[in-house]
Amino acid sequence: MTINQKISIPLFLLAVAYIIASILLPKYDYILIDADGFPLILGGFLLVLSVLLFFNKEEEDARVFIAREDLKIIGIVVALILLYIVFLEPLGFVISTALFIFICSFLLGYRNNIVNSIVSLLFPITFYLLFTRYLMISLPAGVLPF
Repeated sequence: MTINQKISIPLFLLAVAYIIASILLPKYDYILIDADGFPLILGGFLLVLSVLLFFNKEEEDARVFIAREDLKIIGIVVALILLYIVFLEPLGFVISTALFIFICSFLLGYRNNIVNSIVSLLFPITFYLLFTRYLMISLPAGVLPF
C-alpha cells in the first residue's frame, strides 16, 4: 500500500463522517441557504479528493521535510485556531477573527502593521455584515452591539 493510499483512507472516512454530521444539522424554515449547504460542499470535495489521492501513483517515494522553525510556527497556528474556537462565541466573530488574522499574519512574517490592521478589521466586518444582513446567517456578535 502506497503512502497516498494510507493517507486517503482516513481522509475518506473523515469526509463521510463530516457529510453525515452535516446532514444531521438542524433545518431552518425560510432560509435561502441552510446550515448544511457549505459543509456538504466541503465534505463532497474532501470525498472526491481522497478518492483521487487513493488512485494517484505519482511521487510515491517522495519525502517531506519540515524545518524545526516551521514546526514551531505550525504548532503556534494550531494553538491560535483552538483559541479562536474557544473565544469565537464570547468575543464574537468580528473581534476574534480580527485578532486571529492579525496575529497569524504577524507570525507568518507580514510586518506592515497598518495594512495588516486594515485587512484584519475589514475582512471580518465585511463578512459579518454580508452573512447577517444579506444571507440571513447569524454569526456570534459577542460584545459588539451589531
